[in-house]
Amino acid sequence: MTFDAAAFQQTGDDFCLPLRDLTALTRQSAAVVRAALPAASLRERSGFGYLVAAEAVRTYLREAGLKLPFRTLAHINLKGGVGKTTSVVTCAVRAAQYGFRCAVLDLDSQASASLALNALPEDDTPIFYDVWQKPRELLGPALKRIDSHLYLLPSSLENGLLDSSLANPRHQKKAVAEVCAELARLGFDLVWIDCPPSLGTAVISSICAADEVVVPIGSDPFSHKGLTLTLSEIEAICDTYSLPEPQCRVLFARYDKREKLAAQTLARMDGEYAAYAVPIPVRVSTEFSKALANGETLFHSQRKNPARQDYDRIVRYLLQLDAPFR
Repeated sequence: MTFDAAAFQQTGDDFCLPLRDLTALTRQSAAVVRAALPAASLRERSGFGYLVAAEAVRTYLREAGLKLPFRTLAHINLKGGVGKTTSVVTCAVRAAQYGFRCAVLDLDSQASASLALNALPEDDTPIFYDVWQKPRELLGPALKRIDSHLYLLPSSLENGLLDSSLANPRHQKKAVAEVCAELARLGFDLVWIDCPPSLGTAVISSICAADEVVVPIGSDPFSHKGLTLTLSEIEAICDTYSLPEPQCRVLFARYDKREKLAAQTLARMDGEYAAYAVPIPVRVSTEFSKALANGETLFHSQRKNPARQDYDRIVRYLLQLDAPFR
């Protein structure tokens, strides 16, 4: 894929990277970075300054030495309501702005990621339940284009039937892995999987496919219990299928400094979870619900928003975007 100036004019502003963010990452002046970018890859937006097309950002970062190996990141916690979908969607959008070619795989029958990306399927739209047995034939046409660097395989209630269709352990081991392999063949860099909050076959298959498992938690004891169960199940599943364990990351996705439990969770992140901890807690914000209600992403506005800053830092940490510029 090369930069397409005509396509850029059709790209939504939510999926372009503000030039100021690129200069902050690269530690270069705006003048130096602008001079290295195609003029047609820049456009102005009030409140943002210049926006840069995702493919131009990708080219710039690759020329600076950034590596883009294919990776699958599954977001899993056996407890619901801990921020899995918010983390998947926000990280995928931000990664797409940085030029990564991203696919969101929505496996939760509640279809929250599909809703957040304003891409709920029609009755006849294929979902994972329909395509996993023949991904080479069916996956490409089933993907919904959100923007040039972000696609979605949506979900619906029928994905709740996966526990029966993936009853065979051989299918559990290969179903998500083979879909991800097809996404790699189609040219994607990253697959972000939004898993249901249960230890069903979709989660087992996602663990078998994942390079990394991100476990979002809140400060409540139930999400910590979900973390403990998730980590133990990952170990057991990989042992059962003779697979290497994915790298596990624990993300404190709902940090409210006003809560006593939040301080205790931060202490646990530095203590018993230190080997897994993403060192950036996500501060609570009302902007998530506002963005969802407006059909926007967290990056639509430049209003002061700590959660947006946190997720930018998280994506930079997970994808090692700072490495070429240290």
